[in-house]
Amino acid sequence: MSKAISTDFYKSLAPTMFTVTIHPCTDTTGYWAECPMDNGGCFTDGETLQETQKNMFESVELYLEDYPEILNYFLIFEVCDA
Repeated sequence: MSKAISTDFYKSLAPTMFTVTIHPCTDTTGYWAECPMDNGGCFTDGETLQETQKNMFESVELYLEDYPEILNYFLIFEVCDA
């Protein structure tokens, strides 16, 4: 006899979307980024857009260590003008 899988299991497989906003630094070169989430979210910076994005992926991965129920996620990056 097979055991039915709950709908909560399937919901946990759906990806979670996080929006990251990247801002140019006003007083130095480079960028800073924010990703609002529960309990404050993630913030990072970088000299280039690519470095800022890489740093944000690392920041989100560390943040999500406290949320094992989030199995899949993706980031949407928005770049603001100066």
